[in-house]
Amino acid sequence: LSSPGVACAHLVSGPKRSFNHLTFKEIVQVSNRNTFAQAEEVESFDRLNMSGEKLPSLGELRKKIDACDRQLIKLLNDRMKVCQQIGQAKSRMLAAERKDTANGETKKKQVYRPVREKLVFDKVSRINGSTPGPLTEAAVKAIYREVMSCSINLQQPTTIGFLGPKASPSHHAAINRFGASMAYKPIEKTADILKLVEKGEISYGVIPLGNSHAGVEGDTLDVLASTPMKVYAEIEVPAAYHLLSYSKELNNIKRVYAHSPIIKQCATWLTVNLPKISCIPCHSNEDACERVVADGKESAAISIQLSADLTGIPILMENLQNKATVSRFFVISQVCEPPSGEDKTFIIFSLMDSQGALYTALRGLKDAGVNLTNIESRPSGSKAWDYNFFVRMDGHEQDKNISTAIDSLRKICSYVRVLGSYPANNYQ
Repeated sequence: LSSPGVACAHLVSGPKRSFNHLTFKEIVQVSNRNTFAQAEEVESFDRLNMSGEKLPSLGELRKKIDACDRQLIKLLNDRMKVCQQIGQAKSRMLAAERKDTANGETKKKQVYRPVREKLVFDKVSRINGSTPGPLTEAAVKAIYREVMSCSINLQQPTTIGFLGPKASPSHHAAINRFGASMAYKPIEKTADILKLVEKGEISYGVIPLGNSHAGVEGDTLDVLASTPMKVYAEIEVPAAYHLLSYSKELNNIKRVYAHSPIIKQCATWLTVNLPKISCIPCHSNEDACERVVADGKESAAISIQLSADLTGIPILMENLQNKATVSRFFVISQVCEPPSGEDKTFIIFSLMDSQGALYTALRGLKDAGVNLTNIESRPSGSKAWDYNFFVRMDGHEQDKNISTAIDSLRKICSYVRVLGSYPANNYQ
């Protein structure tokens, strides 16, 4: 708009008047009305760009947005109807083979398919790349994350179990992967998550594997060693910790609450910016934020974006972490995914008590052409100084080199089991 006077004159109903002729009461009424749509019904006026070309008015642009929204909603509903038909087709296929002929166990329909998800993300990224427009690849994936979330839940209501209370890292990772349309269930223990997946009481479980700062969660490995459930997918989430507070000034903060592991990861920022404030350890992100809600403006919590979303506490400062850290999580299911062409396999094995046993085992993997990406050891619990080895490698258990490597391990190891094969997490 060319001037405040023109803006107000166009917002007042009735004959056109200049800004100087408006009463104070009319100006206040204009300010409170807070709408431009009515303004452009009162009077239209020319908007010219630098070359003298007439530009569309705000009302005209909003009408275009409304038209686009109508098309989008229709197309989204059309897509969801097809998704419902896909769900019905899957149910018919499952009914035809209700019993697994190998072991007599009842099969369960898998509505979340990481391989299919990856194909969809790759497809829409290619389409966006070949379509002129301002949408970034990250924006397209974020939009389709929610489209996929709704599609999955329409096919079959889906519940995701995650470790910890609300706003835990596993909760954040679960929403990051499954979107907002799912039902989420906080669970206190990793072992309980796997048991609920096995019983079919939750659709999938999300458990922490570790992060690039502190390493692997030993407890998670121990639980995976004792369950028939499978690693179905992996999630990688960059850690980002923020200062949440009702205060608008850092100088007003008298107390800071944070989950104990987060304090260490933000120690440098705390030393530089709040050197006289001691950080109070809490049991969880949820606990830290609850204390801020109770305390008021003189306190703050260090937590993740999800905490701010759930509690409504404003973010005062962003990215307090000492260095870039990536956290990794596993999605747990009753089954493995078929090969996607770009996969990882996670196995566990125990060695026989013989000289050079570990060397022989690893040499067999090398000779099969397997690329190992990680190896960890944990006490087996069966006897003193006996260990389980957890190995992650590139490829799927159905790939020839991976199956050859696993067969070679079975010949020299006392125990070998595939914990899961799943698509490599290279599309988030």
